[in-house]
Amino acid sequence: MRPMLLSISNRITRNMEDAEDVVQEVCLRLWHMRDSMEQYKNVKALCVTMTKNLSIDKVRCQRIELGDEELVNVENDDKIMPDKVLEEKDIQSFIRDAINKLPPLQRQVLHLKDIEGYETDEIVDIMGINSESVRNNLSRARKRLRELIETYHVNERILL
Repeated sequence: MRPMLLSISNRITRNMEDAEDVVQEVCLRLWHMRDSMEQYKNVKALCVTMTKNLSIDKVRCQRIELGDEELVNVENDDKIMPDKVLEEKDIQSFIRDAINKLPPLQRQVLHLKDIEGYETDEIVDIMGINSESVRNNLSRARKRLRELIETYHVNERILL
């Protein structure tokens, strides 16, 4: 499955080195999950899902790491305006701060599910809590983030 996973990751990241890193991470996670693999009906689908999620995370992380030097060097030919990049950085910073304000359990469940791409059953095993608790904490975390983001957008409109 490695060539197929590399192809999927390369299409998303548009960088063969990043694709290699993603597939290596998928293989590592599969190795750690080897004792519980029988619970998955379709291992190929699991691998593809993990690859897609990790590839998307890789692209997101690269966007976050965009530094001030790159903001100055952004050319108008690319149709990316520096003010838009700064605005996106502000929003990302706000979201990171909002996530850090969540209670520890909600923050950890949200991170494992939405950022790391773990399934609910995997989170249950990692954290040692039941699946209902995982779902409840994830729902509460997402709801709180939505509320904070809505407040942020309302405040932005007031400033304009």
